[in-house]
Amino acid sequence: MSSLLITSIFLLIAVIDLEHRLILHVVSVPAGAVIGLLGVLSPTPGPLRTLIGGAVGFIAVLGLFLLGEAFAKAVSRLRGRALEEVAFGFGDVNLAALIGLAVGWPGVVAALLVGMLAAGLFSLVYLIIMLARKRYTAFVPIPYGPFLIFGAFLVYF
Repeated sequence: MSSLLITSIFLLIAVIDLEHRLILHVVSVPAGAVIGLLGVLSPTPGPLRTLIGGAVGFIAVLGLFLLGEAFAKAVSRLRGRALEEVAFGFGDVNLAALIGLAVGWPGVVAALLVGMLAAGLFSLVYLIIMLARKRYTAFVPIPYGPFLIFGAFLVYF
């Protein structure tokens, strides 16, 4: 039953992110409470691994979010105008915490790593295709959440 609930939550987040490039707090905050409760009450991963997983996911991606903010500011100064899109939104930080709560510690490390590698591979293929078609433009945003969720599914199931 908990697998179906977690899958439903992650699919909802993925669809919204694909359509709008947003991970909504109105979805992720209650989902965090539900997923966290499921993990804490479950014998595996249990309370400690669930909470550590959520914290590690949040802190790791928060660091990437802050690096992305610094990069965007630096590029904006160099270009003389602000970037219209950001590399990581705070919704991605919340999603990483949800993934950590769902897969626990140390699964969160593998889930995030797989998700980031999948996003990087997709981006590389996309870049090659766009360069070959002579339609490349810098700083084209892609929704990152579905890749993180892909990594979470691989670890969770």
